[in-house]
Amino acid sequence: MDCIKNTNLIQNGVKDPRIKTHFVVWNKKIESETGLQRFQKIIENKYNIKFESYWDFHKWSIEKFPDFWKEMWNFFDIIASKPYDKVFRKTGATIIDNEWFCGATLNMAETILRIRDNRVALSYSDEFENKGKLTFAEMFEKVKLFASAFRKHGLCKGDRIAGYISNIKEALFAFLAALSIGAIWGAAMPYLGPKAVSNMMKVIEPKFIIVADYFLFHEEEFFPVENLTTVTEGLRNLEKIIIVPQTENTNFSSIPKGILLEDFLESGRSSGGFMPDLVFEQLSPSHPASINFTSGTTGIPKGVVHPQVALLGLMRDYVLHLNLKNGDVIGNYSPAGWAAWICPIPSLALGVKQFLFNGSPSYRGKGRNFWDHLSENEVTYIFISAGDVNEMEEVNIVPGPNTNLDCLKIVSMSSSPPKPRNYNFLLNKVKKDLYVGCMYGATEFLATLSANNFNMPAYACESQIPALGVDLHCFDSKGNSIVGHRGEMVITAPTPSFPIYLWGDKNNERMRESYFNKYGTGVWCQNDEGYFNPETKGFAIIGRSDTVLKQYGERLSPDDIYGAIDHIKELQDYICVCQDYICDDPRNILFVQLKKGCVFTPELKKKIEQSIQQELSATSVPEVIMEVPGIPRNINNKRLESIVKKIVMTNTIPQVMNIRNPDCLKYFCDIPEILNYK
Repeated sequence: MDCIKNTNLIQNGVKDPRIKTHFVVWNKKIESETGLQRFQKIIENKYNIKFESYWDFHKWSIEKFPDFWKEMWNFFDIIASKPYDKVFRKTGATIIDNEWFCGATLNMAETILRIRDNRVALSYSDEFENKGKLTFAEMFEKVKLFASAFRKHGLCKGDRIAGYISNIKEALFAFLAALSIGAIWGAAMPYLGPKAVSNMMKVIEPKFIIVADYFLFHEEEFFPVENLTTVTEGLRNLEKIIIVPQTENTNFSSIPKGILLEDFLESGRSSGGFMPDLVFEQLSPSHPASINFTSGTTGIPKGVVHPQVALLGLMRDYVLHLNLKNGDVIGNYSPAGWAAWICPIPSLALGVKQFLFNGSPSYRGKGRNFWDHLSENEVTYIFISAGDVNEMEEVNIVPGPNTNLDCLKIVSMSSSPPKPRNYNFLLNKVKKDLYVGCMYGATEFLATLSANNFNMPAYACESQIPALGVDLHCFDSKGNSIVGHRGEMVITAPTPSFPIYLWGDKNNERMRESYFNKYGTGVWCQNDEGYFNPETKGFAIIGRSDTVLKQYGERLSPDDIYGAIDHIKELQDYICVCQDYICDDPRNILFVQLKKGCVFTPELKKKIEQSIQQELSATSVPEVIMEVPGIPRNINNKRLESIVKKIVMTNTIPQVMNIRNPDCLKYFCDIPEILNYK
């Protein structure tokens, strides 16, 4: 790309001293051939080339990206009724304006559901200890029944079906049935409030909504059906609300357009009980498959539309980079509505089983916890957000003496930058012989940007490698690709994992403003700040680029401050923002929430200052450190620096949604020490 002026430039020849190489968490070799090695051999033999390292292979996957994705298609044996005549064609100016596998017609649900035997495909459990299993054959029949009922009630190609539902098997069946028809799936997380969900539904205008009446998460009860009056207001295209009952106590009679799932599915059968065959609508690879919503903390969330061909990148992630194979088990506790919920589904095509846990990793009940569920279902791999790992450590969610985790091989963390102690907890308290990885992904990118190679060393707090086919760089403000210094994380080569557009985005204005306003149309800017470590070749994400701290001319991430004070036992939580009025020097403000029984004394404040000074520098100590009763976090447990900064700058609470604890925002208003800084 023409805006990459230099590659792997270390500014002034000196690494940023804030970039630390943490301890090694993996440095082993896999004796048996991995999926990555098997695919590499295929490429080497076919193209008469020899890769000396992963980096050579990765370089080839970027420089020859049409060949790479063609071989992905072949490797996973994608079913298509009509073959493609060209792998890749540009259709517009931006890096996402492309057509993939031109001329092909297919339905990715047909590939995903191609195994129909009596092996177990799916297991599930929840915080009530409800549990069960389904075979591939039984799962296929369930999807067939859902699709038949959907078609009977008029769901067609291009229609939207929305989930307001937890991580239960019915959500999976509905998604796959919609995919088979060519309808478009979108979902809102079941613990969102009515206003946030209403905003999402108004964006996509669904024909059907499938909703659970009840959801228990970390022993907190949620009742999505109680929000339906607000959620469905103004939805002109809505024809059916399909209710999946989870309790016997919910009154469904007053729900307009509501129908119980059992009755809805029965309508998919003929009077003689006959169910028609599952028809896979044949579509172009670029046909929309899903709409995933960004966090949308302020304003209307962006509805990110991905084509069905984007599911190919997820197969790469699980088979090549996680080395999962036929018979392995992926654990998933993400509720429908989180992009991570969709990610494991395509691996069903490869014989990889799914375990759905409908609850929180921090739950404990009847003398059992999350690890017992993973053990009983022989889970091989699971993704756990770093925030949830923190919470598990705080409340001591560890395997019991009789919990067998022999099958568990890999845990990935993500969502917020993980800390060294997160790795120590997993490796010392959960399982010693465990690959603990740091995964970098995004709602906008239906695949992971980072990857794993189990024959290379991995370091704490870093993503090990970029995924094959992902041309990931760290840019400085001038468009140089830099190593050893912080910058913007960008992608500079096309990939089918990109979104095709934002739903309802007229003339792609919001897309351009969000992702192409910094480096031009040839670079996708994810708006994350990070760096590549020249010592390890790994990379780390340190936060959103719009939350950078700028006191005394020094650029810091809030995570720098958090890492310096994380060990202070009196602190329950904390958040740091920059107050940067135009006419004054910017200053940083650290808000701290204390644990119950602790007092914010001058001695504690001094302790915080000294810890930051020792870990970073004297100029890194925020000018203002003050106590607040609560720290805002979103529904994925991420701190909301951008919201707190808006309040600090305007003394006004913006319209917000998707926040776990909105009541705490008032604590950041009307603070004289902030208001008087003019």
